[in-house]
Amino acid sequence: MKQVHAPLRMPDNRVPVYYKGGGGIDTFRVEPGGFSGPEDWVGSLTRLPESMLGADMSHDVGVSRTLESESLRDLVDDDPQGWLGQKLADHFGGESGLLVKILDTGERLPVHCHPTRSFAARNLASVFGKTEGWIIMDATPGAKVWLGMREDIDRATLRRWIERHDVAAMLSAMNQFDVESGQVFFVKAGLPHSIGPGVTLTELQEPTSFSVLAEYENFGLTEDQATLGLSWELALSCFDLGGYRGDRISELLPGRIESSRQSGGTVFDLFPPEANTFFSACLVKCSSRVVLDRPSFAVLVVTEGSGELSWDGGSEPVQRGETWVVPFGAGSLSFTGTVETLVCLPPEV
Repeated sequence: MKQVHAPLRMPDNRVPVYYKGGGGIDTFRVEPGGFSGPEDWVGSLTRLPESMLGADMSHDVGVSRTLESESLRDLVDDDPQGWLGQKLADHFGGESGLLVKILDTGERLPVHCHPTRSFAARNLASVFGKTEGWIIMDATPGAKVWLGMREDIDRATLRRWIERHDVAAMLSAMNQFDVESGQVFFVKAGLPHSIGPGVTLTELQEPTSFSVLAEYENFGLTEDQATLGLSWELALSCFDLGGYRGDRISELLPGRIESSRQSGGTVFDLFPPEANTFFSACLVKCSSRVVLDRPSFAVLVVTEGSGELSWDGGSEPVQRGETWVVPFGAGSLSFTGTVETLVCLPPEV
C-alpha cells in the first residue's frame, strides 16, 4: 500500500464541456497547462460522464493527475484511509464526496438546475445530487449571474418557456445579480440558475454532472441530454420554482463569518451550516501565520500573495494561482507569509 501524507500541488486539469471558456483560468494559473475548456477540476476523483465524452477521449477524463502524471484516483484507492480518513472513506466507499472546479465562462451558461440527493437516489442510482457553492474570484465589469425565481411560477409555465425557447422570459423571471470578486453564492439543488460571461469562480459541489437544462439546442445538446434521459415531466420536477425575494435572498448570498482570529491572520467560514452536509469552505487570510488544526482531505486554491504551507512533517512554498490537494494524513496545516487561500472541505459525515 502506498502511504501518502504530503499535500500535492496540482497542475491545470482542464475538462472539455459543452460551453465556451474565456481567459480567466489562464490568467489565474501560475502555469497554465495549454489546454482549452472552461473547467479546471481540482483534486478530482470524479470522471466526466460517458455521455459527455468524445470518441477519442479517455474514460478517466475529469480525474485529476499530479505533476508526475499519476492518477489521483489510483493514489486514493491505494491508501483511502491516509487520503480521506477512516470516517469519510467508510461513509462514501472511498469517495471524497467533493468536487472542486475553477470555472471560467466565455458565454452565458444555459438556464438549468441540478437534482437533489433524494431525486438522484430514486431516479439516477446515485447517493449524490448536485448542490453547489460559488466563490467569485474575478469578474469583468457588468458580469451577472441569475439564481432562483423572483416569484413563484408553476411547472406548466416553465414547460411552455422551454417549448418556445423563450430564454428572455426565463431570465426576466429570475433574480439577477451583478457579481464581483469575493462574493459567495449558495446554490441548493433544484434552484434554477445561469452564469453570464466573464466570470471566474471556484465552485464546490457534490461529485456528479447531473443537470436538467431548460435550454439546450443552442449548446449542441440533445433533449435526452437535457433531461438526463428522463421524461420532461420527471426532469422538470427537479426545479425549485418558489420565489426568492426579501429575506429569502440571504439564503442565496450567505455572508462570510469570522470563525478564527489569530495573531497572524483570520479564518472566515464562507457557507452556512446547512451546506456542511454537502461541503464547506473557509478563506484563510494570513498576514504572518495561521494554523488550521483539524486534519481533513482538502482542496486548496491560493487566491492572493505568497507564503509557505506546512503540515505534520514538511512544508512547501505556495503562491497565487496554485492549487493543492491535501490528504487527511498530512495532519494540521499552517500558512505563513502574506497569502490568502480558499480551503475546500468534504461533507461532514
